[in-house]
This record gives sequence, C-alpha cells and structure tokens, in this order.
Amino acid sequence: MQKFLLFSSILLAPLAATPALNAQETVSHLPLPYAQPLVIAQDAVKADPFFLTRAKNLARQAAERENGGLSQYRAETSMYGPAIDSPHVENEDGSVTFSFKGGAPGFVSPTLETVATVAPAGIVTIGYNGPIRPAAAQPSEPDPTPGSPSFHSPGSISNY
Repeated sequence: MQKFLLFSSILLAPLAATPALNAQETVSHLPLPYAQPLVIAQDAVKADPFFLTRAKNLARQAAERENGGLSQYRAETSMYGPAIDSPHVENEDGSVTFSFKGGAPGFVSPTLETVATVAPAGIVTIGYNGPIRPAAAQPSEPDPTPGSPSFHSPGSISNY
C-alpha cells in the first residue's frame, strides 16, 4: 500500500504544481497592446455555444410542430445530442441553418427532410419541410477534409 501511495504521489505531484489554464487568462509576458486571451479549441466555434444549443432545439421543435407533434414525428438523433454535432451551417448574419431528416417515431429510414434557419432573436424560418429530396436537389456543400478549417466531424455540415 505504501508503494502505491508513493508511486501515486510521484505521478500526481507535477499535476498539482501546474497552474490550471483558464480561457480568460491573458498572456502577460507580452507588451500590453499585444496581450490577448489564450486561444483554446472551443474558440474556433463562431456561434455562442448556448445560442447554438437553443437554436438546435428551436429548429427541432419547429419541425416537430410542422409534422404533427411527437406522436407523429421524431427528428434524427443528431438533433437531440450535442449542438456542435448537429447538421448545421453558421450564416454570415449570425443565424444558424439546420438541415436534418426525421420520420415516424421509431423510424429505421427517415422519410422527411427539414431545413430550418434560426435567427439570433430566436425566430425560426422553415425553408423546406417535406419528403427527402434527391441529393442533386439539396444545396451542395464542399466535402470538408481533415485538417482544413471547415472540417467539423463526420456526418455533420459546418461552415467555420
């Protein structure tokens, strides 16, 4: 037991001595005009993550209303998970457009497609709500590749 405690304390000592990085810290060794907040991976997201979550929920709820409520319609699972993983595009005006599929509760293959844009004020505009369109009729997005600035994650549409 003593060997375990000694080994654990040796491994954990450097972690305890290292100050935690905070996204709001500034780089203090630079002259004042050049001091900037530290950039972390989450800073790459243009939209406020709270707005993105709210927008995702508003878009999904609008599709649920348009398609007869939850007893008749369910959106694809990405519209229930983390907002960053939902199929969305952030627009220049601050709005977010979601393009997702759905169908009857318990569907195996989706039957409906919805395109909904949520403005920063929370106003939802349904651009399309109907049968799934052929791929040629859908707006084409360039295929993002890993390492490019627009790459988000497999299966999602993002415009960063």
